[in-house]
Amino acid sequence: MDVNELDDAALDRLLDQAEHPVASSALERRVLADFHRVNARWSFLKLARRIGDAIWPDTPAWQPVGALAVALLIGLGVAVFAPLDIAQQEDATANVFALDGSPDVDAGQGI
Repeated sequence: MDVNELDDAALDRLLDQAEHPVASSALERRVLADFHRVNARWSFLKLARRIGDAIWPDTPAWQPVGALAVALLIGLGVAVFAPLDIAQQEDATANVFALDGSPDVDAGQGI
């Protein structure tokens, strides 16, 4: 046997014979109070879990994350592959979108 192994065995026997310390009730109360205080603190993980529960309640975290990732990919796919060129019309006053008109008219219509 190695000298260190003998020392380790002797130390183990001494520690087994030693009296185990007992925490006071005041220390236990302080530790538990700190536990509740730390649990009440704000964190990004808690916010993410609340959002996940609002989107998809009582599920593992990967399911709402996966659903949002798929929605993001679909949105990016639509944005990338959507045609950006809108055919020009002959009439200059005809607008494709309602808000594309010129603001030279009186919006209040004489009110």
